[in-house]
Amino acid sequence: MRGWMVSRYAGRCRPATSQGCGVSATEGIELSIMQRIPVLGPGGLDHRSAARFLLALVGKQKAATLWGAVTSAVWMTSQALIPVAIGRAIDGGIARNDSGEVVWWSMAVLLLGVIRATSGIAFYRHSIITRTVSASLTVRMVTRHVTRLGASLPRRQDADDLIATSTSDGTTIGVGLLYAGRIMGAVVAVAAVTVAMLTVSVPLGLLVLVTVPVLSGLSSLLLRPLHRHQDNYRSLQGRLAGRAIDIASGLRVLRGVGGERQFAARFRSDSAQLRSADVGVARAEADYEAARVLVPGLVTVIVTYTAALFALDQRLTIGQVIAFYGFATFLAMPLTDFMEGTSQVTRALVAARRVTRLLNVEPWQGKTPDAAATKPRNRGKAHLTDTTSGLAVPPATFMAVACADPSDADALARRLARFEDSGDPALGGESLASLPIPVVRARVLLGLNSDRFFAGTIREEIAPAGTVDTADITAALRIACATDVIDALPDGLDTRMTGRGRTFSGGQLQRLRLTRALLADAEFTVLVEPTNAVDAYTEYRVAENLARFHETHPEGRSTVVFTLSPLLLQRAHRVAYVEDGRVIAAGTHDDMLESHSAYRMLVARDDASRVGK
Repeated sequence: MRGWMVSRYAGRCRPATSQGCGVSATEGIELSIMQRIPVLGPGGLDHRSAARFLLALVGKQKAATLWGAVTSAVWMTSQALIPVAIGRAIDGGIARNDSGEVVWWSMAVLLLGVIRATSGIAFYRHSIITRTVSASLTVRMVTRHVTRLGASLPRRQDADDLIATSTSDGTTIGVGLLYAGRIMGAVVAVAAVTVAMLTVSVPLGLLVLVTVPVLSGLSSLLLRPLHRHQDNYRSLQGRLAGRAIDIASGLRVLRGVGGERQFAARFRSDSAQLRSADVGVARAEADYEAARVLVPGLVTVIVTYTAALFALDQRLTIGQVIAFYGFATFLAMPLTDFMEGTSQVTRALVAARRVTRLLNVEPWQGKTPDAAATKPRNRGKAHLTDTTSGLAVPPATFMAVACADPSDADALARRLARFEDSGDPALGGESLASLPIPVVRARVLLGLNSDRFFAGTIREEIAPAGTVDTADITAALRIACATDVIDALPDGLDTRMTGRGRTFSGGQLQRLRLTRALLADAEFTVLVEPTNAVDAYTEYRVAENLARFHETHPEGRSTVVFTLSPLLLQRAHRVAYVEDGRVIAAGTHDDMLESHSAYRMLVARDDASRVGK
């Protein structure tokens, strides 16, 4: 679907002044942009390589790209010809006392100035359009592909890489394509100046032909270390952003399991690494910026000095010397644009390489089993096991797992549900890695406190399949102690939920997530701290309801709760204690309290922290 894109500056203005709401020149141009975003089509953009992806972005906006290249070339060339007109005015008019020649060449300078101003405005406008459209198409491609990937998205790209790819990489690609037009203009301008110099003096023209490529090539050697540092900084920045989001979204969980210090230490460590990487980027940028200033300055000095020597030998006229000085001074701008453009295009290629790496991750391509295949005949008889940790979940049971290290709980839960391709988890003796993803998802459900709700009715959000009747929903709400949440709503289950359930408290969302997990009717339901945001009385009722549910409904459903809550541990049929990633002991809660001091101290510490809150 085509949609109208408005500048990101729309609706934003600076503090009021005597002139009203003021905006800069850049913001004024961007405020006027309203460009129709090209449709991607079913196949999207060619992402077989970074270069193909950038060319595909250019292909989606051929007219704007061509117009930008033309206006950039005209903009630069018109300025390059101004020194020629000035030199002709001096030699043909002032030196010969010919007022007609002076007027003629003065008009030529004026015309060139008007052409430069007009073409510069047009080029700048279309550059901004190219940048914004390219970034928008990149983000759209990434969003579409991530939606297709779903749970098959690798965990390593789930938070950190995905955040940076969706934000900074799209912007970097857009800026790189913006500078592509400026590179074309700079090349045309340098070529025009060289030709003009050759027509006046062949030695000086040849000097420019040799000096400019050599100095530019030497300065380009600084690009590789610069982009190595930038790439490292970007990766660390994405990881730190993912860490911050994890901490912010799971703050209640961290407090519930006593993990604040561990995560704070990791955040400080990642922040220190990012700071060190930032220093490396700053040093590399300083070296490159120094080269950007030095190279045009050297060209100006060499050309001007040589022209002055030629004038002393009477091989050049005064007007030609002035023209050469104008050429040398002008060359600073296209050379600067060329070097900056080379840097930005290289960064765009690096960003496009990361984008295409994500776009080339293939979703699950196996044949999707039918409903009968996802519910095997041995339902209620298969064991869910993990050889690495030694954890074994029997069928038709309510089991709790207490982890000494909070990070082990999340890792082990993800491994049991095959959201992490590590360890050796198995279901009924078959390795999870050998089972189709739809089969694993249908038989093993993972419930986390980071799971989201979307903008739909409560009924649609807790029973997405639409095949669950109201009686079953009511029963699940009763087990999760969420009946009061629905009763307080104006339209009950038909009340629409805002995105992410912002109108509900953390405890209410936890109970609704538990309801949704129960209605999924999975053979194994794996939950991580599902009650740490509710009060003690509600947590006690939830624990009682879950235990009673498994006692009265032994139809082959197992619930595994990773928790340190004494209320859940006490009501669980079986408890496993995990330390350093391994199951140290297993049994009933009471037996574990009597025989294992480490388990007893862990539960007591968590109980004290809950009382303290």
